[in-house]
Amino acid sequence: MSSGGPPWFAYDPDGEIWFGGVPDRLLRHPEILRRGIKLTDALKPGIVFRAGLDDPAFVVKVIDTDTEEIQIYDRLLSGIRSPLNHTVPAEIYRDGHPLLIMPYLCNLTRLLLDEDRTPARLIDIFYQLAEALEYLHSLRIAHLDVCHDNFVAALPEDERSHPGVVARRVYMIDFGTSRQLTFGPGVHNAITLPPTQIPPPNGLKHFDPYSWDVYCLGYVFEDLMETYPFDGKRVPWIAQRVARWLIGKERGCYTACLCRPTARTVRQVLSVICLLVPVLDLCERVYFSVRSRLCADVPT
Repeated sequence: MSSGGPPWFAYDPDGEIWFGGVPDRLLRHPEILRRGIKLTDALKPGIVFRAGLDDPAFVVKVIDTDTEEIQIYDRLLSGIRSPLNHTVPAEIYRDGHPLLIMPYLCNLTRLLLDEDRTPARLIDIFYQLAEALEYLHSLRIAHLDVCHDNFVAALPEDERSHPGVVARRVYMIDFGTSRQLTFGPGVHNAITLPPTQIPPPNGLKHFDPYSWDVYCLGYVFEDLMETYPFDGKRVPWIAQRVARWLIGKERGCYTACLCRPTARTVRQVLSVICLLVPVLDLCERVYFSVRSRLCADVPT
């Protein structure tokens, strides 16, 4: 652990750790006070804190300098104008222990509001997720902890409150376990995985780092599909096929893994599906409509 933390814990009057609280050293931090940010609670105890009652709302992360997170953010933020870059516009405060200050955005599932819960919207989110990962991999960076919680989304009100944030756009966060690698996708050998939120299959401890990200992205797709059914709406069959394609059948490769596609291939395939999904959705609805009528006409 680096000198000065994290974690920065808050404590209650009895001296016990208050996991949901904000430590005094952060509440009284000169930069936090200068910006008028009023932190209210911890999103990740001792590490990530939220000013969720403010407008605009912010998140403050205490960066562990023993990781590559600062270097990775420096690279990502330097290319923030790229339309392929799905990094949240953020600032790193470096006077003293480094702090990451960025907009507080919503859970990914908020993009699937009732009025937007269409196959086209779901596939568009898939496409953005794949594009975010492809951009990261193009820089020879593996995230290594791809999961639902490490993506956020911007709503129209976020675009109005935070310069640089785009409404209905997906953003990737949390590069605390990410690594900058020597070789790119399809070339890099397996590495020892750090602790991850998605458990590796079959008890494996080594994985092609890029392939691991794609594997985990398949489970993010599945998480989104679990929230999709509503008011009789079915999960598009093609979305289910794509998720299973990403997860693949792991063989425990120690060299560059061929068990699943690269993020670039996933994005390219999804770009075609984005064009086809309105037609596929229409065909599916016609099929189920005809089938239900035929079943209704069958005498009992």
